[in-house]
Amino acid sequence: MKKAGVELNLRYLQLPRLRLCAEITHAFSTRRGGVSNPPFSSLNLSFNVGDDRESVRENRCRLLSDLEIGDRPLVKVRQVHGDEILLIDEEVAKRTAFPGGLLSESKDALITARAGIILTVFVADCVPLLLFDRAKKVIAAVHAGWRSTAARLAEKVICRMEQDFGTRPEDCVVAIGPSIGICCYEVDEPVIQAFREGFAHWSQWATETEKGTWHLDLSGANRALLLESGVLPDSIFSAGYCVSCHSELFYSHRRDGKRTGRMVGLIMLRDEDDRH
Repeated sequence: MKKAGVELNLRYLQLPRLRLCAEITHAFSTRRGGVSNPPFSSLNLSFNVGDDRESVRENRCRLLSDLEIGDRPLVKVRQVHGDEILLIDEEVAKRTAFPGGLLSESKDALITARAGIILTVFVADCVPLLLFDRAKKVIAAVHAGWRSTAARLAEKVICRMEQDFGTRPEDCVVAIGPSIGICCYEVDEPVIQAFREGFAHWSQWATETEKGTWHLDLSGANRALLLESGVLPDSIFSAGYCVSCHSELFYSHRRDGKRTGRMVGLIMLRDEDDRH
């Protein structure tokens, strides 16, 4: 099954243009093909929403096994809707408690140039961004809710990659995963005010309703940040799904409430002998 160039499997989807990059593995999970019971049915991947822990472990195992990366360390941090970035370098990777010890790190973006490490962001409405610098072989995963977007986190990630690795934005390819769409994401005045203050062209991604609220296009705002950072238009690829509209495929906190599951966006640099 395909939608707008997206390759949709049982447990995950991929963007074909990123699949052509032999140096990486990437995926955005669905809610299908797991063992969790309602309201987390069925492929919930988060331990922090009240689901049975053994079910979550089995769900993660199934997804990573499908991707043939089940033996690699999975990096997860404490996402706080901010603009902090964690670089997974040699020093971090050698910590005694790596990667589990990173769960106490309050960050919303991860960057690494180390192969064999799975960078993840967990979402149920927010925008997951996966970045790959084809020249320097650097990857990043970004959790972009409205606060992080208003704080221009995607732009800051590109800047950090430039500073630490010499990344040129024009060498990057970016996947924008499933997230809540403008059709379903209604926000109030304080949210829109944050975008007014941070974006010259904020009205391009916001539509006012008769009630005085706004429908906000988070994916569009993040695409604009990437373009402003120098990423080429033809190197930004979007899954094109609204998670709230597709309850059969995705979780949505806005649609389902607090007791719902989480999907994951993940990216990993492959070892040279593992590329095919």
